[in-house]
Amino acid sequence: MRASRFVSAVALSVCAATLVGGCADGGDGSAPGSVPRSVRAQDDLLKSAESTLVRRCLTERQVTARADGGDGQGRGAAPRREFPYGIDDPGWAARHGFGIPVERSSRQQEAGASKEQQRLSDALFGTGRRELSTRTATGLVVQANSDGCLAEAQRVLYGDLDRWFRTEVTVNNLAAAAHRRVTQDPVHRAALARWSRCVAPVQQADSPGELRSAWQRRARGLTPREATALQQRFAVAEARCVRRTDLARTGARLEKRYAAELRAEYADVIAEHRRLRDHGLRYAVRHDL
Repeated sequence: MRASRFVSAVALSVCAATLVGGCADGGDGSAPGSVPRSVRAQDDLLKSAESTLVRRCLTERQVTARADGGDGQGRGAAPRREFPYGIDDPGWAARHGFGIPVERSSRQQEAGASKEQQRLSDALFGTGRRELSTRTATGLVVQANSDGCLAEAQRVLYGDLDRWFRTEVTVNNLAAAAHRRVTQDPVHRAALARWSRCVAPVQQADSPGELRSAWQRRARGLTPREATALQQRFAVAEARCVRRTDLARTGARLEKRYAAELRAEYADVIAEHRRLRDHGLRYAVRHDL
């Protein structure tokens, strides 16, 4: 399996989304001109520094990044919550369903990117042969270009683009690897089978993912109001059965164990990633980014 433009899905949210406004101060009480103490403030500093370097690169290439004015969720979208092993809040499900917006005009949303957007994407992520490549703990091969402004910013900030790309992708994928191990665990599979039997009177489904797919199939011939009502009905059934079978708690308990195992397996990569982060933090402070 290959993700050839990983940065377009992940780095854009870190970099391009802050191109206009940058990131706020972490506010953790660190002395001016020093590396912040809290991880959150350090993350904010690295995002801000990366965005500043990207803006400079785009300016040199005479490419303009414009804010879209959105909040990333869209009008009427459900508040963001993570339910990695099925919705376990019936009240939330009754209000927001699966949290999936009901599309009213899919054809309009399928319009291709404009030339200006494509030019910005090419400048940010580069073009041509993808020189950066690594394999994650889930077996996913991730590739990216090294000639875009994002890569240039990371090369300057972290000192070694190849090592940064490899460790950043690997570390960021460890949560997905832990989740994958959970879904393959016999204890989780047994809980999932109980959940499937519980939800069957409402809709046959072997997993919460299949329940969403079933809703999407049935919603195609419905009005937006009918589709929303069906989504809420399915989501409430999911949540009640997740509660009844302890599916979410089982997943969370197993994930904690597998996450610890993965941190031990990838300790060297995590340590290298931390060293590169420290390099970036010192560079950002030294150059007032």
